[in-house]
Amino acid sequence: MILFRKDQHDRFRVHASRKKLQLEFLAALGDGSRVAMNRRRAAFTLFEIMLAIAIAVLLLALAIPSLSGIFADEDLRKSFDDFNRFVQQAQAQAIKEKRTVLLVWGKDGIETLAEKPEAADGDATGPGFAFPDHGSITLDRPAALEKKAPMEWAFWRSGACEPVRVYYESSAGKWVADYEPLTGRGMLVSTEPK
Repeated sequence: MILFRKDQHDRFRVHASRKKLQLEFLAALGDGSRVAMNRRRAAFTLFEIMLAIAIAVLLLALAIPSLSGIFADEDLRKSFDDFNRFVQQAQAQAIKEKRTVLLVWGKDGIETLAEKPEAADGDATGPGFAFPDHGSITLDRPAALEKKAPMEWAFWRSGACEPVRVYYESSAGKWVADYEPLTGRGMLVSTEPK
């Protein structure tokens, strides 16, 4: 006679009941038609695929404005870099020639003028900077002695300049930059892409 301990007996009974359930399940399937039905259910329905595509299109539609904002921000940064390079060229010209160089705002853009032209200079104008299409660049001179100061920005022969704030606006957006008087270096204060 074989004696089982209670825990062995319980394990045997659980194993036997599982086996019984598996056999009943297989018998219920019979000819396998339910297996074929389960295989059909494993694929996606047309409705599920269309729902997934609709969700993907919605997420893409939400992402596109943020991507265009990134590109607009890049365009604004490039415009600031171009303007800053123009300003640095005027500062370098003032130091090299040991005379004051003015950035003068005109109708179509900004031009570089030597304040005291020499005979060898001809008209004493240097490279210019065109205003953006459908946009503008304005100058605020907080240290100017006159209320309505002319739209001119001077770089002295030492390379120093007066402090200014430059406002840029174009179809890509706006930026504001402050220029330090001793170094003439520009620093973006704000950008606002459209």
